[in-house]
Amino acid sequence: MRAAAWLLGLVLAAGCAPPAPSALTAEVRCDAERGLRHRCTVRLADGDLPFLGATVVLSADMPSMPLAHHVPPVTCMPGGSPGTYVGTLDFEMPGRWMLGIRITGPRPDYLTREVDVRG
Repeated sequence: MRAAAWLLGLVLAAGCAPPAPSALTAEVRCDAERGLRHRCTVRLADGDLPFLGATVVLSADMPSMPLAHHVPPVTCMPGGSPGTYVGTLDFEMPGRWMLGIRITGPRPDYLTREVDVRG
Protein backbone atom coordinates (compact mmCIF):
# COMPACT_ATOMS: atom_id res chain seq x y z
CA MET A 1 0.00 0.00 0.00
CA ARG A 2 2.81 2.35 0.92
CA ALA A 3 4.54 1.65 -2.43
CA ALA A 4 1.33 2.39 -4.34
CA ALA A 5 0.92 5.72 -2.54
CA TRP A 6 4.55 6.59 -3.25
CA LEU A 7 4.13 5.71 -6.94
CA LEU A 8 0.93 7.76 -7.18
CA GLY A 9 2.71 10.74 -5.60
CA LEU A 10 5.58 10.41 -8.07
CA VAL A 11 3.22 10.30 -11.06
CA LEU A 12 1.29 13.34 -9.82
CA ALA A 13 4.48 15.29 -9.15
CA ALA A 14 5.77 14.58 -12.67
CA GLY A 15 2.48 15.73 -14.16
CA CYS A 16 2.56 18.97 -12.15
CA ALA A 17 6.02 20.07 -13.30
CA PRO A 18 6.05 23.42 -15.08
CA PRO A 19 6.23 23.16 -18.85
CA ALA A 20 9.63 23.57 -20.46
CA PRO A 21 10.16 27.04 -21.90
CA SER A 22 9.48 27.24 -25.61
CA ALA A 23 12.48 27.50 -27.86
CA LEU A 24 13.42 30.87 -29.26
CA THR A 25 13.16 31.15 -33.02
CA ALA A 26 15.10 33.49 -35.27
CA GLU A 27 14.51 34.68 -38.81
CA VAL A 28 17.44 36.47 -40.44
CA ARG A 29 17.52 38.64 -43.52
CA CYS A 30 20.70 40.31 -44.80
CA ASP A 31 20.36 43.02 -47.45
CA ALA A 32 23.32 44.49 -49.33
CA GLU A 33 24.01 48.14 -48.57
CA ARG A 34 27.07 48.47 -50.81
CA GLY A 35 29.58 45.91 -51.92
CA LEU A 36 29.92 43.24 -49.26
CA ARG A 37 28.45 45.39 -46.46
CA HIS A 38 25.09 43.95 -45.45
CA ARG A 39 22.44 45.16 -43.03
CA CYS A 40 21.15 42.09 -41.20
CA THR A 41 17.78 42.06 -39.48
CA VAL A 42 17.10 39.37 -36.89
CA ARG A 43 13.52 38.72 -35.84
CA LEU A 44 13.34 36.80 -32.54
CA ALA A 45 10.19 35.12 -31.28
CA ASP A 46 9.25 33.18 -28.19
CA GLY A 47 6.45 31.02 -29.51
CA ASP A 48 4.04 33.44 -31.19
CA LEU A 49 5.29 36.51 -29.30
CA PRO A 50 8.16 38.86 -30.21
CA PHE A 51 11.18 38.35 -27.94
CA LEU A 52 11.89 41.68 -26.26
CA GLY A 53 14.70 43.07 -24.13
CA ALA A 54 17.54 41.02 -25.58
CA THR A 55 21.06 42.00 -26.46
CA VAL A 56 21.94 40.38 -29.78
CA VAL A 57 25.48 39.97 -31.13
CA LEU A 58 26.05 38.69 -34.67
CA SER A 59 29.18 36.87 -35.76
CA ALA A 60 29.96 35.34 -39.16
CA ASP A 61 32.04 32.42 -40.40
CA MET A 62 32.28 30.82 -43.81
CA PRO A 63 31.68 27.05 -43.41
CA SER A 64 33.62 26.22 -46.59
CA MET A 65 36.69 28.07 -45.24
CA PRO A 66 36.57 27.79 -41.43
CA LEU A 67 38.70 30.33 -39.55
CA ALA A 68 40.01 31.79 -42.83
CA HIS A 69 38.07 35.04 -42.48
CA HIS A 70 37.78 37.63 -39.76
CA VAL A 71 34.45 39.43 -39.72
CA PRO A 72 34.25 41.41 -36.47
CA PRO A 73 31.12 40.64 -34.42
CA VAL A 74 28.54 43.41 -34.15
CA THR A 75 26.07 44.25 -31.42
CA CYS A 76 22.64 44.82 -32.93
CA MET A 77 20.37 47.75 -32.22
CA PRO A 78 16.63 47.32 -31.67
CA GLY A 79 14.78 47.40 -34.99
CA GLY A 80 11.63 49.19 -36.03
CA SER A 81 9.23 46.50 -34.85
CA PRO A 82 9.06 44.51 -31.60
CA GLY A 83 11.44 41.57 -31.48
CA THR A 84 13.67 42.81 -34.31
CA TYR A 85 17.36 43.61 -33.98
CA VAL A 86 19.56 45.15 -36.70
CA GLY A 87 23.31 45.06 -37.26
CA THR A 88 25.69 45.68 -40.17
CA LEU A 89 28.30 43.10 -41.14
CA ASP A 90 31.21 43.63 -43.54
CA PHE A 91 31.64 40.25 -45.21
CA GLU A 92 34.98 39.51 -46.88
CA MET A 93 33.71 37.65 -49.94
CA PRO A 94 30.50 36.42 -51.58
CA GLY A 95 29.21 32.96 -50.72
CA ARG A 96 27.41 31.03 -48.03
CA TRP A 97 28.07 32.28 -44.49
CA MET A 98 27.00 30.95 -41.10
CA LEU A 99 25.74 33.65 -38.76
CA GLY A 100 26.09 33.13 -35.03
CA ILE A 101 23.34 34.86 -33.05
CA ARG A 102 24.34 35.28 -29.41
CA ILE A 103 21.37 36.32 -27.28
CA THR A 104 21.75 37.65 -23.76
CA GLY A 105 19.06 39.07 -21.54
CA PRO A 106 15.82 37.47 -20.37
CA ARG A 107 16.74 34.07 -21.84
CA PRO A 108 20.31 33.57 -23.07
CA ASP A 109 20.72 31.44 -26.18
CA TYR A 110 22.97 30.89 -29.18
CA LEU A 111 21.47 30.19 -32.59
CA THR A 112 22.95 29.82 -36.06
CA ARG A 113 21.50 30.62 -39.46
CA GLU A 114 22.95 30.38 -42.97
CA VAL A 115 22.84 33.35 -45.34
CA ASP A 116 23.97 33.73 -48.94
CA VAL A 117 26.02 36.87 -49.53
CA ARG A 118 26.22 38.33 -53.01
CA GLY A 119 29.06 40.61 -54.03
